[in-house]
Amino acid sequence: MVDGSKTGRKSKGILLDFFTSPCKCRCGVPNRQARLLAGELTKNHEFPWSSTIHAIRNNTIQEIHGSLINNRYIITAASQILGLTPLDLKITLGQYDRCYADSSSTNMSVDKILMHPDFSETTGTHDLALIKLNSPVHFERRVQPICLSTPNTRYLGQVATLFGWTGDKQSACVPRKLGLPVLDQSVCISVTQNSQNQNKHCIGVVGAKSLICSDDAGGPVMFRSQGGTYELIGILSFYNNCHTNESLVYYTALNDHLSWITQNTRDACYCYKF
Repeated sequence: MVDGSKTGRKSKGILLDFFTSPCKCRCGVPNRQARLLAGELTKNHEFPWSSTIHAIRNNTIQEIHGSLINNRYIITAASQILGLTPLDLKITLGQYDRCYADSSSTNMSVDKILMHPDFSETTGTHDLALIKLNSPVHFERRVQPICLSTPNTRYLGQVATLFGWTGDKQSACVPRKLGLPVLDQSVCISVTQNSQNQNKHCIGVVGAKSLICSDDAGGPVMFRSQGGTYELIGILSFYNNCHTNESLVYYTALNDHLSWITQNTRDACYCYKF
């Protein structure tokens, strides 16, 4: 688990850095405030931290979900980019409709990839990776970062928001969003006998079939505060399977890894949460 005292000190440091940082901005602010409906289509650039990672693997381009957390880094699932190099990746920011070319989106190259040192390909634990962009991001309406989760917060019983492009381009040109409750980890363990899920957190409705598939991995699990600010509380795991009767959605909790994230992004500036 995360060291709460160290994470708290680091979080305060990031907050203080705001006042002397060139990134005088707010994080987690969507481009539209609305009530969440199950499976609702998002509005144009509603979540401006959305990032598409174009990965070349075996001469095939794979599109992977990611989230912009500051002016230099994307966070995603390590399982999705395992074995790849920076030259294999290109990042698109500000994309909405992936079926048509969008001149307003921004394409960027990758400087380096940071895999979580404890990531296990077998069990899927610590399924996180940071992607450093080759240059700082210029924030504008379509491109803004999401806030990191609040240290030592469980979000138990709160509604988490998911969004992403599911399926092929013919069936999912624009992203959809979905709200699911955050469950206690004991429930996550009791519902499945799959040892790969023992160390993961979960959301969902027990007994209902999951709508999240393995190709949604790397996508954000978000919490919207009463003030309307979004926090990134988790990253969807590769080990979700929408083709079985598995009812829950598993993710890697950021609060378990805040120290690793902040320590490895010291050369970036974070936006203000409040």
